[in-house]
This record gives sequence, structure tokens and C-alpha cells, in this order.
Amino acid sequence: DIAAFRLPRYAQIPEVGLYLEQVVRYINARLAPLGEPELTGSMVSNYVKKGIISHPVKKKYTREQLASLMYIAVSKTVLSIENIDTLFKMQREHCSAGTAYDIFCEELETSLSVVFGGKTAQPETTLNDERLLLRSTIFAAVNKMYLDCCFDALRQEQALWSDILPDLA
Repeated sequence: DIAAFRLPRYAQIPEVGLYLEQVVRYINARLAPLGEPELTGSMVSNYVKKGIISHPVKKKYTREQLASLMYIAVSKTVLSIENIDTLFKMQREHCSAGTAYDIFCEELETSLSVVFGGKTAQPETTLNDERLLLRSTIFAAVNKMYLDCCFDALRQEQALWSDILPDLA
């Protein structure tokens, strides 16, 4: 049930460094229930080359880099990589990577429960610019996930009917 989806919090992400293939498997396994496009090793390498995430140390990626990749994987469907980088820079000015990631998790889980679970959205409180941009990004990504699910279901239903209808003729 996507409405009940939960991500590991920052403290639950592996603290030991992971190699590229381990990173890709870890991220994809966590995000698989969302049906998002998979992260690949070449995508991660490109994010490093563009300076979106820092270079691995001795080919190992840190908890902070994994947290950043989780956010990138969710938001890349609705934001350009340049805008993702802008949000990262804004975040770094205001809070730690761990705090920013945990806020991202909260926003994602809340948006999923609203869009997929029909829960009522909480009234807007006074949000700073960074939080408002994050919330807007996540809400857009979750709405895209919802639309993708709806269109997939519609295509499956149409395929079912096209299989059944010739038999009735």
C-alpha cells in the first residue's frame, strides 16, 4: 500500500560506506514500492561528475550521499538536475544533511498518504522558502506517481477488455 510507504530515517541508513552497485541496489530496493524508475550506476556517476553529490571516498558512498540519492531519485521526475542542485545548496545553508533528509521523508510520506490514501492535507503553516519548495517538489512527484498508476491501471483494463470482447463477438 503506497499510502503507508515509509523510508528509513537518516540514522537508519547504513553508516558504513557502500560501493556503487551496493548503493544502487539499496536505493532501488527502498523506492521499489513507489514504482519509480530505477537508479543506475551511470546515473550516480553523472551526479558525481556534475557535482550534485560529492565524490565517493575510496569508491565508497556515505550515508549523506545515499540520503541525497534518495531525494534525487524521487524528485528527478519533476525537477531538472540544476533545480535539484539549487535545492541542495539552499538546504546546506539552513540545516544538516540528516535533518534535511528526515524532513524529506516526512514530506514524502505525508504527500503519499494524502494523494494515495485520501487523507486530508494539513493546513499550511508558515513555511520557509526551502520547506515550501521541498513540499511542492514532493507533492508534484507524488501526483505524478499517482497519475502513472492510474494510467497503468487504465491500460491494463483496456487490455483485459480487448481480450474479452473478441470472444463475445
